[in-house]
Amino acid sequence: MHARAVALFLVACALTAIVGVPLATSADASAPRTAQATPATGLGDQVVRVTWQHFRPTRVDGAYTVAIVQCIANPTSVLRDCNTNETYPLSLTGNQAQGTTQKDGTGNAFIDVATTARLPLLACTSSKPCSLLLYENTPEGFDANKLPPQRALVPLTFRRSSGDCPPVTHFDVTLEAETSAAAAFYQWAAEVCTGPGAFNVDVTNTSSNSAREQFFAKNVDIGVSSLPPQQAELSADSRPYTVTPVDLTGIVIAYNIVDPVTKQQITDMKLSPRLVARLLSSGEVVAFFDDPEFKKLNPHHHWPVSASEPGVRAEKNADTWIVTNWLQHNQDARNFLNDHDKYGVHVNSSWKNVAYPTDVFESRNATGAYVPHTGEEGVALKLFHATKPADGVSSVPSDVGFMGVLDLPTARRFNLPTAQLTNGVGKPSVSATVTSIQAAYRLMTPTAKGYYVVSPTLSDPEAYPLTKVDHALAPTTSDAKVTQDRINYLLAYAKSPTLGQATLPEGFVPFPGAEVPPTTTTTTSTTTTTIPTGSTTPIGGGGSQTPNYSPGTGNGITPASSPAGGGPKRASGRNHTGATRVVTPELALISQTDRLILPVVLSLGILAILYLLVDLARRRGPAFVVAARQWFVARRARSAPTARSGVTT
Repeated sequence: MHARAVALFLVACALTAIVGVPLATSADASAPRTAQATPATGLGDQVVRVTWQHFRPTRVDGAYTVAIVQCIANPTSVLRDCNTNETYPLSLTGNQAQGTTQKDGTGNAFIDVATTARLPLLACTSSKPCSLLLYENTPEGFDANKLPPQRALVPLTFRRSSGDCPPVTHFDVTLEAETSAAAAFYQWAAEVCTGPGAFNVDVTNTSSNSAREQFFAKNVDIGVSSLPPQQAELSADSRPYTVTPVDLTGIVIAYNIVDPVTKQQITDMKLSPRLVARLLSSGEVVAFFDDPEFKKLNPHHHWPVSASEPGVRAEKNADTWIVTNWLQHNQDARNFLNDHDKYGVHVNSSWKNVAYPTDVFESRNATGAYVPHTGEEGVALKLFHATKPADGVSSVPSDVGFMGVLDLPTARRFNLPTAQLTNGVGKPSVSATVTSIQAAYRLMTPTAKGYYVVSPTLSDPEAYPLTKVDHALAPTTSDAKVTQDRINYLLAYAKSPTLGQATLPEGFVPFPGAEVPPTTTTTTSTTTTTIPTGSTTPIGGGGSQTPNYSPGTGNGITPASSPAGGGPKRASGRNHTGATRVVTPELALISQTDRLILPVVLSLGILAILYLLVDLARRRGPAFVVAARQWFVARRARSAPTARSGVTT
């Protein structure tokens, strides 16, 4: 009886799959579709979380998944008014997202919204709002020249960006910066490009090493670096300069990992320097989540079968040096790299006895799977889209865990969780927060020149060990007084607690209390520029006022994108490209593996029908044979008299 019940159930499942009726009770499909985005205002180029209600539950065959596209404010056609480009990595301007709807009609997903700097097609700016369109992928489809009949529209508003600046004919100040600092200067550049005395700032996003090189070569007016120059970078005739701390942030181990059992995104992972050393040395990534220390630090989750190769930058940069300097000064990490691990795990032979600190991650692994990417964004895109460094297609983050080194503003922009850092099992752990980063800053002792660099060993366990300060290197004098005045003004604006520091993108931390850098820029023989709170400041000697600005409104521009693996990026606001295809890690999306469910269910249903037929024949076969014989005998008996009567006649 039990076997027959199972077979009947499988038949029911197969019939359900064929006709497309969910086994579970569906939500009310007649209710108006609704949706929200978090955040939905003051946006830049960033990932937002989208939630929706009253949509039809997604079926096992993939019908009724939810598509999310970015559109103009009031679209009337998907093709004309929305961004329908293929998603990353197939396109560098596609940012569609897909999600599934639960039995109660709700769901959620992430989408990377784009300003005009990355998506000129829609040209979303502070003066031109846009929207997100959500609709169901139904079996019958819809006319893409119009809008889907069942949909939800979410309004989006943006802060100032390069698209809000007048057309650029020339740049008044040129600047090259570390990626984290570029995010801040993109925004500040958008805030000083309008109003009386406005001027244009050209921001190139590269690295601390390149920024110093270009500054000392006099190719840019300002260079922004997280670290001081090495002695080899200076010479007797090097450009005289001053140092101004402009932002406070941190370096993080960001990740994209989903619990394979609960299908929920993991957001509380802990890592030690030893585990970070193992990750960065490509140490048996297949078994990374089985590491004894990892399991002791993270006992409350199920973990994917394997980890991906790490996401790291390819070019020389300050973040790499700060991370590897931290590892070098941790005994457990150094022992692991020397193949004397206390847990008995062997280091990848290509990294054995590797010399740290270093400012570049080398691809030492002969397998070709360890692939550093040029630019911070190239690493972030791979993590966000759950794509291995050497792959061109996404994986499932519940099967493969993704981790990489990013600066905190980039991690926040892509809405990626960041690891808590600890010196080992049973020891305190610390996250990258305002409090922990400020605590680390208080422990920094500036150099004679004015650089703030975190110590690899901090006395305060609540201080974040990978804290960093970005510094602006500016000339003591410029060839033109107006240029020098603009440089002074820009740096004074950036440092002001009520101006530049008040509009920093997420991922930056205010300088703590009285230790905030002074609001006076570099003093030269000709001018001193100061921005006291609430005052106005001349620009270029013209007696003009500060650009229109309202503290706390989030006006500004976030960094523009370049193709993964691309080179420097400039904030001209006219030729940037972006790339986005959103994976929704906390949802069990319909993947290629999931699409096997339908044929499997149908096959099991057919086998169940065959089983029922055989079972029926076994149980009812003898009775059927006897009944058949009796039927033939009776039929013969009924027909015999009629035949004889005919003969007699």
